Amino acid sequence: MDGHPLALHFSERGMKILRFPLTRLILALVFLIVFAGLGLGIGAWISKGLLGGESEVLGSAIKMLLACSFTWIGYIFYCATVEGRKVHELDPRKALRQTSQGLLLGFGFISLIMMVMFLAGGYHVSGIKTAAVLLPVLIMSVQAGIVEEILSRGIIFRIAEEGIGTWWSMVLSALIFGFLHIWNPNATFFSSVSIAITAGVILAMLYVITRQLWVPIGLHIGWNFALGGIYGAPVSGGNPDGILDASFSGPDWLTGGAFGPEASIIMVIVFVIFGFFLIQKSIKDKSWVKPMWRNNQ
Repeated sequence: MDGHPLALHFSERGMKILRFPLTRLILALVFLIVFAGLGLGIGAWISKGLLGGESEVLGSAIKMLLACSFTWIGYIFYCATVEGRKVHELDPRKALRQTSQGLLLGFGFISLIMMVMFLAGGYHVSGIKTAAVLLPVLIMSVQAGIVEEILSRGIIFRIAEEGIGTWWSMVLSALIFGFLHIWNPNATFFSSVSIAITAGVILAMLYVITRQLWVPIGLHIGWNFALGGIYGAPVSGGNPDGILDASFSGPDWLTGGAFGPEASIIMVIVFVIFGFFLIQKSIKDKSWVKPMWRNNQ
C-alpha cells in the first residue's frame, strides 16, 4: 500500500478488517456496480433525453464511453480510498504498447481459429458488407474489454490472489468469468466451461505475467472485434454482423453452434495450448503468489 492521501484511516483492528481480501473484494464490487451503473444511467439519459433516441449507434457510443470512464474512475477511487494506493496495474506509460500487443494477440488467435474452422469446412464466406457494420461491434468490444477486465482481472482475480494465491484465484476467477456468460443468448453449460478454460485462464495469466491490465484489455477487445466485426461470427451467443457475410455448417463441437466459435473445440484446443505456455512462463518468472496461509512457510 502506498499511503495514498485519499486513503481511509481507522484503528489498527479496523484497518486489518478493511484491508482483508474478502472485505476489499466486496467493497470493490460495490464501487464498480455503483460507478458503472451511474455511467450507464447518465449515458441512457443523454441518449434518450438529449438525442431523442434518434441515433442508436451514437447513443451506444455515449453509453460505452461513460460506462468505461465511470468504471475506470470508480476503480481508481476504490484503490485510493480502500487500498490506499495508486493504480499501478493501469500504468499510462504502458498503455499504448501493451494494449496494442493484446489487440494483435486477440486478432491473431481468432484469425487462426477461423482459418482452421474454414479448412475443416465449418466456416463459409459469401460476400462482404459495408464498413458501417464495424462501428456497433467496436463499441461493444471496447466496453466489454474495459469493464469486464477491470471487474474480472482487476478486482476478482487480483484481490482473490492476495488471499488464496495465484492458482486458486485463476480457477475461481475463470469459473466466475465463464459462468457469467451462462445468461447470454444460446449459452450452454459447455459454452460457459469453454470460456472459463480459454479466456478465463488466458486473460488471468497475461495479467500475472505483466502485472498490468492493458494486455488483457487489448486481447479482450481484439478477440470480440475480430470474431464479430471481421469474421461475422456470434460473440458469446450474440447476433453476428461482421464485415464478412459468413455462415457456419457442421456439428456444434466444430462450429460452437448458435453460441459461436467460443464454444468450439478448436477454440478450446488452441487456447489450452497457449495457456500451457503462459503458465510455464509464469512459473519460470516466479510471478505466482502464494496463498495467505503459506506466506510464512
